[in-house]
Amino acid sequence: MEQDAAAASGEAAPGLQPRRRVHRGRVRIFTNWCKGCGLCVAFCPQKVFEFNGGGRASVAHPDKCIACDWCRLHCPDLAITVAHVDEEETGGPA
Repeated sequence: MEQDAAAASGEAAPGLQPRRRVHRGRVRIFTNWCKGCGLCVAFCPQKVFEFNGGGRASVAHPDKCIACDWCRLHCPDLAITVAHVDEEETGGPA
C-alpha cells in the first residue's frame, strides 16, 4: 500500500530506486549531404547507424536512439538531426 501511495505522488517507495527517465530521439540523416565518413556508425553508443549499400550512413535501428546528440554534434556535414521525443509519444512509462 505504501508503494502505491509513493507511486501516485511521484516519489520512490522506501528502499526502491526512483525510475530513471529514458530519453528517446527521432534521428534522421540527410543522405544527399552525407559523405560517408562513418563517425556516427563508429561512435554511436546505441549502434543506431549502419552503412547502406552506397557507402553512406543510414538509420538502421531508430528505436534504439537515446537522443544523446553525439551524432548530430560530430557530423562534419551537418547531415544528422535528432528530435527529442517525450516518453508519452513513444508509448513508454508515464
